[in-house]
Amino acid sequence: MRKIVAIGRGGVGKTSFIALMTKYLKSKKKCSVLLIDADPDQNLADLVGIDLEKMQINTISDILFDVRYGKIDQGLKSFSLTDKVEYLINQEALYESEEFDLLSIGTKWTEGCYCQPNNILKALIARLEKNYDYVLIDSPAGLEHLNRRITSSVDDIFAIINPTKKAFQHFERAYKVISEIKIRFSNFYLLGNFQFSDRLLDSVNQRQEFKYIGRLEYDRRVEEINLQGRSLLKLQEDSPAFDSIKKIATTCAY
Repeated sequence: MRKIVAIGRGGVGKTSFIALMTKYLKSKKKCSVLLIDADPDQNLADLVGIDLEKMQINTISDILFDVRYGKIDQGLKSFSLTDKVEYLINQEALYESEEFDLLSIGTKWTEGCYCQPNNILKALIARLEKNYDYVLIDSPAGLEHLNRRITSSVDDIFAIINPTKKAFQHFERAYKVISEIKIRFSNFYLLGNFQFSDRLLDSVNQRQEFKYIGRLEYDRRVEEINLQGRSLLKLQEDSPAFDSIKKIATTCAY
């Protein structure tokens, strides 16, 4: 099993990267993929062609809301909290298909922090991930989610950056947080979004602890699909953006 996480500031292209990597991986024979949408904005499902509401697929936060307010089957009320939640997540929140499976943490509907859903998600991921060849996690913007440690180990971290000082500060701080809270990882890659030009490579190469792996090339069709809320899995094979994903995947031996 190989676990991949995309991190970065808001709007740099994390969700598009995960969706396009899914497109690449799903083209591989006998390759099982689990997608984890850890961003409360819940954009990943749209970009891989899933209407969670229409398909009556709940988020983890939906499940926790129902459990908290007793909106569950009477037969489950004698279960422990963990057993209730795990049963409902497996029955109502895990989207399953031949191409990939997906879990979404969702938007919280109650007061308080995300500690409880993240802890449950962490335990569930640890059990589920053994059944997949690849686990892809789309992270929220910012750094707070790292401290929640919804996973304690990953293989590849992709810090997606645009050409701003804040983007550089973000990945440096993210690296520091990840190291300090002891999230184990094998590779920490820097990935430029389509705005990141080659003239900025010297700024990256000066930071020898980070490996710059390439850039997501611009494709207006990606912008159009994102704007329309359609699936990036339908993007044409000759897309410059998808071609850059294939190169990255080949470099990482996916």
